[in-house]
Amino acid sequence: MLRRLAGQVHDYTVLRARFASLWIRRGLGLVQPRSLDASRLDEGLTLVLPGIESESVFTYGMCDGLLDGGVRGAIRVFNWGLPFPGGYLANLTRLDRNRRRAQDLAREIMNYQDQYPGRPVHLVAQSGGAGITVFTAEALPDGRMIDGIVLLGGALSPQYNLASALRKTRKGILNSYSPKDFVILNWGTSLFGTTDRRFTPACGCAGFAVPETLTAEDRQIYDEKLYQLCWTKEMADTCHNWGGHISSGGEKYLAHYIAPWIQR
Repeated sequence: MLRRLAGQVHDYTVLRARFASLWIRRGLGLVQPRSLDASRLDEGLTLVLPGIESESVFTYGMCDGLLDGGVRGAIRVFNWGLPFPGGYLANLTRLDRNRRRAQDLAREIMNYQDQYPGRPVHLVAQSGGAGITVFTAEALPDGRMIDGIVLLGGALSPQYNLASALRKTRKGILNSYSPKDFVILNWGTSLFGTTDRRFTPACGCAGFAVPETLTAEDRQIYDEKLYQLCWTKEMADTCHNWGGHISSGGEKYLAHYIAPWIQR
């Protein structure tokens, strides 16, 4: 236990340094991500969703990490949550509002697809934003699909039934999780709940489980379209992902591990 706590302390020490670096490099938060270029819309669209902290320089760093990893097309933030300071708990607990915001995002995706038919669309979400992306896929009407969803340290419950969302994706869902993320996604979600309002360790800590109630057809969809990427020490060595909650959204991690999956 002490070793795990030491790892978390190290992760948050690194986090403070990274936030300071991000704020300085981005002119105290005034500099937007390099991916905000309308000319890139013709090549595809990747929407990045922040956690319950709402849009921040950290989210912009996620965008630029995908850009550095070679993701083509426009990479933009979808700011689904209420702003700090009042939004944190509401962003986690307001399931009704979060599903409405998912419907807003689904409409935005359809508008893009109408204007740029056939272009790839991906959703990348960190922490609390993971629930919004899954709800968005579920909200798409029949005949509408996106290419893929990436969950980074997601705050959904591991038992959440993904079959409906998986059906709306061509490639599927990539769940990046870490058993070391126990402060936020084990203790935290057990106390305050997940975005789907279950009081349990989240999928970003434990990974997704296959629900026992699935039909044979849904089990096949899980087998074909659910990808789970567990943290390894190699990730710390190669891209400074130390396994804690914020590391899952680091620029280098997205460039080295997430961007290649999106480009498949």
